[in-house]
Amino acid sequence: MKIPLPSMILPFLLLPLIIARKALKQPHIVLIVADDLGYNDVPWHNPTIISPHLQDLAKAGVILEQNYVQTKCSPSRAALMTGRYPFHIGRQHESLPPQMPTGLSTKYRILPERLQEVGYATHAVGKWHLGFCDWDYTPTRRGFGTFFGFYTHGADYYERQATDSEGVFKGYDLRSNESVTHEGEGEYSAQLFSRKAVEVIESHEGKQPMFLYLAFQSIHKPIQVPDQYSRRYQPYGKLTKDSKRKGMITALDEAVKNVTTALKQSKMYRDTVIIFLSDNGGADKDANWPLRGRKNSVWEGGTRSVAFVSYPRMPKRYRGRSTDDLFHIVDWYPTILALAGYSKQLTDMDGYDQWLSLAAGWPGPRTELVYNINTALRFTAAIRAGKWKLIWGYPEGLRSNVPRKETRAAFAQTLREARSSDLLYLFNLETDPSETVNLAHENKQVMKILMKKIRRIMKSGEVVKPDTPFLRERSNPKYYGGYVSPGWCKAK
Repeated sequence: MKIPLPSMILPFLLLPLIIARKALKQPHIVLIVADDLGYNDVPWHNPTIISPHLQDLAKAGVILEQNYVQTKCSPSRAALMTGRYPFHIGRQHESLPPQMPTGLSTKYRILPERLQEVGYATHAVGKWHLGFCDWDYTPTRRGFGTFFGFYTHGADYYERQATDSEGVFKGYDLRSNESVTHEGEGEYSAQLFSRKAVEVIESHEGKQPMFLYLAFQSIHKPIQVPDQYSRRYQPYGKLTKDSKRKGMITALDEAVKNVTTALKQSKMYRDTVIIFLSDNGGADKDANWPLRGRKNSVWEGGTRSVAFVSYPRMPKRYRGRSTDDLFHIVDWYPTILALAGYSKQLTDMDGYDQWLSLAAGWPGPRTELVYNINTALRFTAAIRAGKWKLIWGYPEGLRSNVPRKETRAAFAQTLREARSSDLLYLFNLETDPSETVNLAHENKQVMKILMKKIRRIMKSGEVVKPDTPFLRERSNPKYYGGYVSPGWCKAK
Protein backbone atom coordinates (compact mmCIF):
# COMPACT_ATOMS: atom_id res chain seq x y z
CA MET A 1 0.00 0.00 0.00
CA LYS A 2 1.37 3.41 -0.98
CA ILE A 3 1.63 6.06 1.72
CA PRO A 4 0.49 9.51 0.51
CA LEU A 5 3.40 11.88 0.07
CA PRO A 6 2.18 14.43 2.67
CA SER A 7 2.07 11.66 5.29
CA MET A 8 5.64 10.69 4.46
CA ILE A 9 7.07 14.19 4.75
CA LEU A 10 5.01 15.33 7.74
CA PRO A 11 7.40 13.85 10.37
CA PHE A 12 10.32 15.69 8.76
CA LEU A 13 8.39 18.96 8.73
CA LEU A 14 7.56 18.53 12.41
CA LEU A 15 11.11 17.59 13.44
CA PRO A 16 12.24 21.20 14.08
CA LEU A 17 9.11 21.72 16.18
CA ILE A 18 9.86 18.62 18.26
CA ILE A 19 13.51 19.65 18.74
CA ALA A 20 12.64 23.25 19.62
CA ARG A 21 9.99 22.28 22.16
CA LYS A 22 12.14 19.50 23.66
CA ALA A 23 14.91 22.02 24.38
CA LEU A 24 12.63 24.08 26.61
CA LYS A 25 11.56 22.33 29.85
CA GLN A 26 10.83 25.68 31.47
CA PRO A 27 14.15 27.44 30.96
CA HIS A 28 15.29 30.36 33.04
CA ILE A 29 14.54 33.62 31.23
CA VAL A 30 16.60 36.79 31.48
CA LEU A 31 14.94 39.71 29.70
CA ILE A 32 17.35 42.63 29.32
CA VAL A 33 16.06 46.01 28.17
CA ALA A 34 18.47 48.82 27.33
CA ASP A 35 17.22 52.40 27.35
CA ASP A 36 17.59 54.62 24.24
CA LEU A 37 20.17 52.31 22.63
CA GLY A 38 20.10 53.12 18.91
CA TYR A 39 20.35 50.97 15.80
CA ASN A 40 23.90 52.25 15.23
CA ASP A 41 24.96 51.74 18.85
CA VAL A 42 25.93 48.06 18.60
CA PRO A 43 29.08 46.51 17.08
CA TRP A 44 27.23 44.31 14.59
CA HIS A 45 26.00 47.55 12.96
CA ASN A 46 28.86 49.86 13.91
CA PRO A 47 32.38 48.42 14.36
CA THR A 48 33.56 51.52 16.28
CA ILE A 49 31.41 50.50 19.27
CA ILE A 50 33.37 48.60 21.94
CA SER A 51 30.86 46.06 23.17
CA PRO A 52 32.49 42.63 22.82
CA HIS A 53 30.21 40.71 25.17
CA LEU A 54 26.96 41.82 23.56
CA GLN A 55 28.59 41.05 20.22
CA ASP A 56 29.48 37.52 21.29
CA LEU A 57 26.02 36.85 22.74
CA ALA A 58 24.32 38.17 19.62
CA LYS A 59 26.53 36.23 17.22
CA ALA A 60 25.98 33.02 19.21
CA GLY A 61 22.21 33.41 19.04
CA VAL A 62 19.73 34.98 16.65
CA ILE A 63 19.91 38.69 15.73
CA LEU A 64 16.55 40.25 14.94
CA GLU A 65 17.09 42.80 12.18
CA GLN A 66 13.41 43.70 11.82
CA ASN A 67 12.50 44.10 15.47
CA TYR A 68 10.07 46.93 16.21
CA VAL A 69 9.20 48.77 19.42
CA GLN A 70 7.25 51.89 20.36
CA THR A 71 8.60 55.40 20.00
CA LYS A 72 9.25 56.00 23.72
CA CYS A 73 9.90 54.31 27.06
CA SER A 74 6.53 53.74 28.75
CA PRO A 75 4.59 52.73 25.61
CA SER A 76 7.23 50.09 24.81
CA ARG A 77 7.27 48.75 28.37
CA ALA A 78 3.47 48.60 28.41
CA ALA A 79 3.47 46.65 25.13
CA LEU A 80 6.18 44.31 26.44
CA MET A 81 4.30 43.56 29.65
CA THR A 82 0.83 43.10 28.09
CA GLY A 83 1.33 41.81 24.56
CA ARG A 84 -0.98 44.57 23.32
CA TYR A 85 -0.45 47.60 21.15
CA PRO A 86 -0.45 50.70 23.37
CA PHE A 87 -3.35 52.20 21.40
CA HIS A 88 -5.44 49.25 22.64
CA ILE A 89 -4.71 50.05 26.30
CA GLY A 90 -4.46 53.86 26.36
CA ARG A 91 -0.67 54.07 26.67
CA GLN A 92 0.13 55.27 23.13
CA HIS A 93 1.02 58.87 23.96
CA GLU A 94 4.24 60.03 25.57
CA SER A 95 6.19 58.46 28.36
CA LEU A 96 4.66 58.77 31.80
CA PRO A 97 5.81 62.08 33.33
CA PRO A 98 6.38 61.56 37.06
CA GLN A 99 3.55 63.97 37.97
CA MET A 100 0.91 62.17 35.87
CA PRO A 101 -1.69 60.39 38.07
CA THR A 102 -1.95 57.16 36.11
CA GLY A 103 -0.07 54.00 35.11
CA LEU A 104 -0.42 50.73 33.26
CA SER A 105 -4.00 49.76 34.08
CA THR A 106 -4.36 47.05 36.70
CA LYS A 107 -7.11 45.38 34.67
CA TYR A 108 -4.40 43.84 32.47
CA ARG A 109 -2.65 40.71 33.70
CA ILE A 110 0.98 41.38 32.92
CA LEU A 111 3.85 39.05 32.06
CA PRO A 112 5.28 38.24 35.53
CA GLU A 113 1.79 37.49 36.87
CA ARG A 114 1.29 34.90 34.14
CA LEU A 115 4.74 33.44 34.76
CA GLN A 116 4.03 33.03 38.46
CA GLU A 117 1.00 30.92 37.48
CA VAL A 118 3.35 28.33 35.93
CA GLY A 119 5.82 28.28 38.80
CA TYR A 120 8.40 30.96 37.97
CA ALA A 121 10.27 32.99 40.56
CA THR A 122 9.99 36.54 39.23
CA HIS A 123 12.42 39.40 39.81
CA ALA A 124 12.74 42.94 38.47
CA VAL A 125 15.88 45.06 38.60
CA GLY A 126 16.25 48.59 37.23
CA LYS A 127 13.79 50.93 35.57
CA TRP A 128 10.02 50.49 36.02
CA HIS A 129 8.32 53.54 34.40
CA LEU A 130 4.81 52.05 34.27
CA GLY A 131 3.30 54.15 37.03
CA PHE A 132 3.81 54.60 40.76
CA CYS A 133 1.21 57.11 41.98
CA ASP A 134 -0.74 54.22 43.58
CA TRP A 135 1.05 51.25 45.19
CA ASP A 136 -1.03 48.94 42.97
CA TYR A 137 0.88 50.22 39.92
CA THR A 138 4.27 49.25 41.36
CA PRO A 139 6.28 46.10 40.47
CA THR A 140 5.75 44.10 43.66
CA ARG A 141 1.97 44.51 43.25
CA ARG A 142 2.15 43.44 39.57
CA GLY A 143 3.65 39.97 39.80
CA PHE A 144 7.29 40.54 40.69
CA GLY A 145 8.42 38.70 43.81
CA THR A 146 11.30 41.14 44.27
CA PHE A 147 12.18 44.57 42.92
CA PHE A 148 15.30 46.71 43.13
CA GLY A 149 15.24 49.87 41.07
CA PHE A 150 13.51 53.17 40.40
CA TYR A 151 9.94 54.09 39.50
CA THR A 152 10.30 57.12 37.19
CA HIS A 153 11.66 57.87 33.72
CA GLY A 154 15.24 58.43 34.79
CA ALA A 155 17.57 59.77 37.45
CA ASP A 156 21.15 60.76 38.11
CA TYR A 157 23.32 57.65 37.57
CA TYR A 158 25.10 58.12 40.89
CA GLU A 159 22.80 60.08 43.22
CA ARG A 160 19.36 58.64 42.17
CA GLN A 161 17.79 62.11 41.98
CA ALA A 162 14.85 62.13 39.52
CA THR A 163 13.73 65.43 37.97
CA ASP A 164 11.23 66.61 35.37
CA SER A 165 12.13 68.78 32.36
CA GLU A 166 11.08 71.97 34.17
CA GLY A 167 12.93 71.21 37.40
CA VAL A 168 9.73 71.40 39.46
CA PHE A 169 9.66 67.71 40.36
CA LYS A 170 12.80 66.54 42.15
CA GLY A 171 13.32 63.63 44.51
CA TYR A 172 15.32 60.55 45.45
CA ASP A 173 14.19 57.46 43.52
CA LEU A 174 15.51 54.02 44.50
CA ARG A 175 13.59 51.16 46.10
CA SER A 176 14.31 47.71 47.42
CA ASN A 177 10.94 46.01 47.08
CA GLU A 178 8.70 48.75 48.53
CA SER A 179 11.21 50.44 50.84
CA VAL A 180 13.45 53.39 50.06
CA THR A 181 17.07 52.23 49.95
CA HIS A 182 20.39 54.04 49.84
CA GLU A 183 22.33 50.91 48.94
CA GLY A 184 25.07 51.53 46.42
CA GLU A 185 25.26 55.24 47.19
CA GLY A 186 27.61 56.83 44.65
CA GLU A 187 27.81 53.60 42.60
CA TYR A 188 27.24 53.89 38.85
CA SER A 189 23.77 52.52 38.10
CA ALA A 190 24.81 49.98 35.43
CA GLN A 191 27.22 48.47 37.95
CA LEU A 192 24.68 48.62 40.77
CA PHE A 193 21.91 46.98 38.76
CA SER A 194 24.17 44.26 37.40
CA ARG A 195 25.39 43.58 40.96
CA LYS A 196 21.81 43.22 42.20
CA ALA A 197 20.97 40.98 39.24
CA VAL A 198 23.97 38.81 40.13
CA GLU A 199 22.64 38.55 43.70
CA VAL A 200 19.29 37.34 42.36
CA ILE A 201 21.04 34.67 40.30
CA GLU A 202 23.37 33.54 43.08
CA SER A 203 20.54 33.30 45.61
CA HIS A 204 18.30 31.28 43.30
CA GLU A 205 17.94 27.73 44.58
CA GLY A 206 16.40 24.47 43.52
CA LYS A 207 14.76 23.54 40.26
CA GLN A 208 12.27 26.41 40.19
CA PRO A 209 12.56 28.34 36.89
CA MET A 210 13.63 31.98 37.20
CA PHE A 211 12.42 35.06 35.31
CA LEU A 212 14.70 38.08 35.67
CA TYR A 213 13.59 41.36 34.11
CA LEU A 214 16.71 43.54 33.98
CA ALA A 215 15.82 47.03 32.71
CA PHE A 216 18.96 49.12 32.60
CA GLN A 217 18.92 52.90 32.84
CA SER A 218 21.70 52.99 30.26
CA ILE A 219 22.02 54.85 27.96
CA HIS A 220 19.19 57.31 28.72
CA LYS A 221 20.16 60.87 29.61
CA PRO A 222 21.83 62.32 31.63
CA ILE A 223 25.04 61.42 29.81
CA GLN A 224 27.10 60.05 32.71
CA VAL A 225 29.71 57.31 32.93
CA PRO A 226 33.04 56.66 34.69
CA ASP A 227 35.86 58.12 32.59
CA GLN A 228 37.57 54.75 32.16
CA TYR A 229 34.92 53.67 29.67
CA SER A 230 34.93 56.89 27.64
CA ARG A 231 38.72 56.90 27.46
CA ARG A 232 38.58 53.77 25.36
CA TYR A 233 37.18 56.01 22.60
CA GLN A 234 39.12 59.18 23.40
CA PRO A 235 42.41 58.60 25.25
CA TYR A 236 43.34 62.29 25.51
CA GLY A 237 41.77 65.72 25.85
CA LYS A 238 38.49 66.89 27.33
CA LEU A 239 35.94 64.15 26.85
CA THR A 240 33.27 64.92 24.24
CA LYS A 241 29.60 64.11 24.64
CA ASP A 242 29.96 61.46 21.92
CA SER A 243 32.83 59.73 23.76
CA LYS A 244 30.87 59.76 27.01
CA ARG A 245 27.78 58.38 25.32
CA LYS A 246 29.76 55.56 23.70
CA GLY A 247 31.43 54.92 27.04
CA MET A 248 27.96 54.34 28.50
CA ILE A 249 27.46 51.56 25.93
CA THR A 250 30.74 49.92 26.91
CA ALA A 251 29.78 50.14 30.60
CA LEU A 252 26.44 48.52 29.74
CA ASP A 253 28.30 45.74 27.94
CA GLU A 254 30.40 45.05 31.03
CA ALA A 255 27.24 44.95 33.16
CA VAL A 256 25.69 42.32 30.90
CA LYS A 257 28.94 40.35 31.05
CA ASN A 258 28.72 40.31 34.85
CA VAL A 259 25.24 38.80 34.65
CA THR A 260 26.15 36.08 32.16
CA THR A 261 29.28 35.24 34.17
CA ALA A 262 27.07 34.73 37.24
CA LEU A 263 24.76 32.47 35.23
CA LYS A 264 27.74 30.33 34.22
CA GLN A 265 29.18 30.16 37.72
CA SER A 266 25.77 29.16 39.07
CA LYS A 267 25.45 26.40 36.43
CA MET A 268 22.36 28.09 35.02
CA TYR A 269 23.69 29.49 31.76
CA ARG A 270 22.93 26.53 29.47
CA ASP A 271 19.34 26.53 30.68
CA THR A 272 18.80 30.28 30.30
CA VAL A 273 17.18 32.12 27.40
CA ILE A 274 18.67 35.62 27.22
CA ILE A 275 16.60 38.21 25.37
CA PHE A 276 18.11 41.63 24.71
CA LEU A 277 16.45 44.68 23.16
CA SER A 278 16.21 48.46 23.39
CA ASP A 279 12.97 50.17 24.33
CA ASN A 280 13.11 52.65 21.43
CA GLY A 281 15.53 54.23 19.00
CA GLY A 282 18.45 56.36 20.09
CA ALA A 283 17.87 59.98 21.10
CA ASP A 284 20.97 61.36 19.37
CA LYS A 285 21.19 62.39 15.73
CA ASP A 286 23.57 59.67 14.53
CA ALA A 287 22.53 56.93 16.95
CA ASN A 288 20.27 55.19 14.43
CA TRP A 289 22.24 55.66 11.19
CA PRO A 290 21.47 54.79 8.42
CA LEU A 291 17.85 54.79 9.57
CA ARG A 292 15.88 58.02 9.53
CA GLY A 293 14.72 59.75 12.68
CA ARG A 294 15.20 59.19 16.38
CA LYS A 295 13.35 58.45 19.60
CA ASN A 296 9.81 59.87 19.80
CA SER A 297 9.08 59.39 16.11
CA VAL A 298 7.51 56.67 13.96
CA TRP A 299 10.41 56.88 11.54
CA GLU A 300 12.44 53.66 11.40
CA GLY A 301 15.13 55.22 13.56
CA GLY A 302 12.65 55.71 16.37
CA THR A 303 10.98 52.32 16.20
CA ARG A 304 13.35 49.71 14.78
CA SER A 305 15.24 48.35 17.75
CA VAL A 306 18.39 46.29 18.14
CA ALA A 307 17.54 42.87 19.55
CA PHE A 308 18.81 39.31 19.85
CA VAL A 309 18.01 36.01 21.53
CA SER A 310 20.75 33.76 22.90
CA TYR A 311 20.05 30.26 24.19
CA PRO A 312 22.77 27.56 24.35
CA ARG A 313 20.22 24.75 24.04
CA MET A 314 18.80 26.12 20.81
CA PRO A 315 19.58 23.65 17.98
CA LYS A 316 23.01 24.53 16.64
CA ARG A 317 21.86 24.89 13.03
CA TYR A 318 19.56 27.77 14.03
CA ARG A 319 22.13 29.67 16.10
CA GLY A 320 24.65 32.19 14.80
CA ARG A 321 22.33 33.82 12.30
CA SER A 322 20.33 36.96 11.60
CA THR A 323 16.67 37.01 10.65
CA ASP A 324 14.68 39.59 8.70
CA ASP A 325 11.33 38.22 9.87
CA LEU A 326 9.07 40.93 11.23
CA PHE A 327 8.99 41.04 15.02
CA HIS A 328 7.19 43.51 17.29
CA ILE A 329 7.67 44.10 21.00
CA VAL A 330 4.12 42.79 21.65
CA ASP A 331 5.34 39.39 20.39
CA TRP A 332 7.60 38.86 23.39
CA TYR A 333 4.63 38.35 25.72
CA PRO A 334 3.19 35.23 24.00
CA THR A 335 6.68 34.05 22.98
CA ILE A 336 7.99 34.12 26.55
CA LEU A 337 4.83 32.49 27.87
CA ALA A 338 5.20 29.71 25.28
CA LEU A 339 8.79 29.22 26.44
CA ALA A 340 7.53 28.97 30.01
CA GLY A 341 4.97 26.29 29.19
CA TYR A 342 1.95 28.53 29.73
CA SER A 343 -0.96 26.61 28.22
CA LYS A 344 -4.00 28.77 28.99
CA GLN A 345 -5.57 30.49 26.01
CA LEU A 346 -4.57 34.14 25.64
CA THR A 347 -7.29 36.47 24.39
CA ASP A 348 -7.14 39.98 22.93
CA MET A 349 -3.47 39.58 22.07
CA ASP A 350 -1.74 41.68 19.43
CA GLY A 351 1.40 39.58 19.73
CA TYR A 352 2.39 36.30 18.07
CA ASP A 353 4.31 33.39 19.57
CA GLN A 354 7.52 33.59 17.52
CA TRP A 355 9.57 30.88 19.24
CA LEU A 356 9.49 28.45 16.32
CA SER A 357 10.75 31.11 13.92
CA LEU A 358 13.60 31.86 16.34
CA ALA A 359 14.56 28.39 17.52
CA ALA A 360 13.55 26.21 14.58
CA GLY A 361 13.88 28.45 11.53
CA TRP A 362 10.19 28.50 10.69
CA PRO A 363 8.88 31.47 8.67
CA GLY A 364 7.78 34.21 11.03
CA PRO A 365 4.01 34.51 11.51
CA ARG A 366 3.93 38.32 11.38
CA THR A 367 3.35 40.07 8.05
CA GLU A 368 2.00 43.39 9.33
CA LEU A 369 2.46 45.70 12.29
CA VAL A 370 1.06 48.97 13.57
CA TYR A 371 3.69 51.48 14.66
CA ASN A 372 1.16 53.59 16.53
CA ILE A 373 -2.20 55.34 16.44
CA ASN A 374 -2.22 58.48 18.55
CA THR A 375 -4.89 61.17 18.64
CA ALA A 376 -3.49 63.13 21.59
CA LEU A 377 -2.38 66.70 20.78
CA ARG A 378 -2.06 65.92 17.06
CA PHE A 379 -2.80 62.97 14.80
CA THR A 380 -0.34 60.18 14.01
CA ALA A 381 -0.98 56.76 12.51
CA ALA A 382 1.60 54.44 10.95
CA ILE A 383 1.37 50.89 9.64
CA ARG A 384 3.58 48.39 7.83
CA ALA A 385 2.35 45.60 5.56
CA GLY A 386 5.11 43.51 3.99
CA LYS A 387 7.62 45.91 2.49
CA TRP A 388 5.27 48.90 2.51
CA LYS A 389 5.04 51.53 5.25
CA LEU A 390 2.49 54.32 5.52
CA ILE A 391 2.70 57.27 7.91
CA TRP A 392 -0.54 59.23 8.08
CA GLY A 393 -0.13 62.41 10.08
CA TYR A 394 2.91 63.66 11.99
CA PRO A 395 5.96 61.37 12.16
CA GLU A 396 7.32 63.07 15.31
CA GLY A 397 5.56 63.10 18.66
CA LEU A 398 4.84 65.99 20.99
CA ARG A 399 5.53 66.12 24.70
CA SER A 400 2.65 66.16 27.16
CA ASN A 401 3.68 69.58 28.48
CA VAL A 402 2.64 71.27 25.21
CA PRO A 403 -0.59 73.21 25.92
CA ARG A 404 -3.56 71.42 24.40
CA LYS A 405 -5.26 74.60 23.20
CA GLU A 406 -2.17 75.42 21.14
CA THR A 407 -2.12 72.03 19.43
CA ARG A 408 -5.77 72.19 18.39
CA ALA A 409 -5.12 75.42 16.54
CA ALA A 410 -1.76 74.51 15.05
CA PHE A 411 -1.97 70.82 14.06
CA ALA A 412 -4.19 68.36 12.24
CA GLN A 413 -6.28 66.42 14.76
CA THR A 414 -8.04 63.80 12.63
CA LEU A 415 -7.55 61.45 9.68
CA ARG A 416 -9.38 63.88 7.41
CA GLU A 417 -7.41 66.92 8.54
CA ALA A 418 -4.11 65.07 8.17
CA ARG A 419 -5.01 63.98 4.64
CA SER A 420 -6.14 67.44 3.59
CA SER A 421 -2.80 68.77 4.90
CA ASP A 422 -0.99 66.22 2.69
CA LEU A 423 0.55 64.54 5.73
CA LEU A 424 1.00 61.23 3.95
CA TYR A 425 4.26 59.30 3.60
CA LEU A 426 4.64 55.99 1.78
CA PHE A 427 7.91 54.05 1.66
CA ASN A 428 9.14 50.78 0.18
CA LEU A 429 11.32 49.60 3.07
CA GLU A 430 12.80 46.79 1.02
CA THR A 431 14.49 49.19 -1.41
CA ASP A 432 14.49 52.30 0.77
CA PRO A 433 15.03 51.36 4.44
CA SER A 434 16.23 54.90 5.19
CA GLU A 435 12.89 56.39 4.10
CA THR A 436 14.31 58.89 1.62
CA VAL A 437 11.74 58.69 -1.19
CA ASN A 438 8.08 59.40 -0.42
CA LEU A 439 5.96 57.37 -2.87
CA ALA A 440 2.58 58.62 -1.63
CA HIS A 441 1.78 60.39 -4.90
CA GLU A 442 3.36 57.75 -7.13
CA ASN A 443 1.82 54.56 -5.80
CA LYS A 444 -1.69 55.57 -4.81
CA GLN A 445 -3.04 52.02 -5.05
CA VAL A 446 -0.79 50.74 -2.25
CA MET A 447 -1.39 53.89 -0.27
CA LYS A 448 -5.17 53.44 -0.45
CA ILE A 449 -4.88 49.81 0.73
CA LEU A 450 -2.88 50.85 3.79
CA MET A 451 -5.15 53.82 4.47
CA LYS A 452 -8.10 51.46 4.43
CA LYS A 453 -6.38 49.28 7.05
CA ILE A 454 -5.89 52.28 9.33
CA ARG A 455 -9.50 53.40 8.85
CA ARG A 456 -10.70 49.91 9.73
CA ILE A 457 -8.71 49.98 13.00
CA MET A 458 -9.99 53.46 13.82
CA LYS A 459 -13.62 52.40 13.23
CA SER A 460 -13.30 49.10 15.12
CA GLY A 461 -14.03 50.70 18.47
CA GLU A 462 -10.86 49.11 19.86
CA VAL A 463 -8.69 52.24 19.86
CA VAL A 464 -8.61 53.44 23.46
CA LYS A 465 -8.41 57.15 24.13
CA PRO A 466 -4.90 58.15 25.30
CA ASP A 467 -4.71 58.08 29.08
CA THR A 468 -3.11 61.46 29.77
CA PRO A 469 -4.69 63.12 32.82
CA PHE A 470 -3.46 66.55 33.88
CA LEU A 471 -0.30 66.59 35.98
CA ARG A 472 -0.83 66.66 39.72
CA GLU A 473 1.16 68.93 42.02
CA ARG A 474 0.67 66.52 44.92
CA SER A 475 3.10 64.15 43.18
CA ASN A 476 6.04 66.31 44.22
CA PRO A 477 8.55 64.45 46.42
CA LYS A 478 8.69 67.45 48.74
CA TYR A 479 5.47 66.13 50.28
CA TYR A 480 7.10 62.75 51.01
CA GLY A 481 10.35 63.66 52.68
CA GLY A 482 12.12 64.25 49.38
CA TYR A 483 11.44 60.72 48.08
CA VAL A 484 9.59 59.70 44.91
CA SER A 485 6.58 57.97 46.49
CA PRO A 486 3.17 56.44 45.78
CA GLY A 487 0.02 57.54 47.53
CA TRP A 488 -1.40 60.43 45.50
CA CYS A 489 -3.77 58.75 43.01
CA LYS A 490 -6.14 55.79 42.72
CA ALA A 491 -5.17 52.94 40.41
CA LYS A 492 -7.65 51.95 37.72
